[in-house]
Amino acid sequence: MIDHPNPLVSDLAEECAQEIRRFFDSGKGAKGEDCLRLFRIAIIHKDENAWEVIYQQFGPLVKGWVLRHPAFPHTGEGADHFVNLAFMRLWGALTPEKCDEFDDTRSILRYLQTCTHSAIIDYLRSRRKELLDIDSMDVQYQIEKKREIISQQIHHAIYCRQVLEAARERLKTTQERLVFHEAYVLGMKPQDIYQQHPDEFHNVREIYRIKENILARLRRDKELQQMLA
Repeated sequence: MIDHPNPLVSDLAEECAQEIRRFFDSGKGAKGEDCLRLFRIAIIHKDENAWEVIYQQFGPLVKGWVLRHPAFPHTGEGADHFVNLAFMRLWGALTPEKCDEFDDTRSILRYLQTCTHSAIIDYLRSRRKELLDIDSMDVQYQIEKKREIISQQIHHAIYCRQVLEAARERLKTTQERLVFHEAYVLGMKPQDIYQQHPDEFHNVREIYRIKENILARLRRDKELQQMLA
């Protein structure tokens, strides 16, 4: 782990890592508030430590996109080359103003995935080799990506309501029910929840703790795991 001079970046690095682990453990994920804060610190404040954390946390994900891209085998380059190009595109494209357009980590990652795709295609086009094949791969990639999104939307619509009701049944306190509804149903951030209900919680950290307790309990629930599977 790199030593981060900025304590906030250091704290967010660990929280972001936990969010990523939860996502890959469950196949789903919350909106990723801590990872989103890291991106905003890096973009708005041009914090190099935050950028380094982002590269470490999401570099393996980008490398996976590169290796699975249908045009990658035609480049003759190593995957790390396009990982670097993708992040360079992201850093060059995202301004503080544009950062406000992203309301969760997933939206930024979708943009980063587009940067990855563009880095590979533009690299091949710059070499002016097999242009017809490259354009065909570009169309194929866009079609497959659209099909994947549609499939995810259909799948989500089918079981979302059932899983939501099952999850609600496992909540134990009024505070848990409040946090679950406003965080996961309404998509509110902990800071916004605390501002709406200052009498219900001691501070924002308590809301984060309640969210973590809810997720931990749901991850341990075998019946819920079977539903998700």
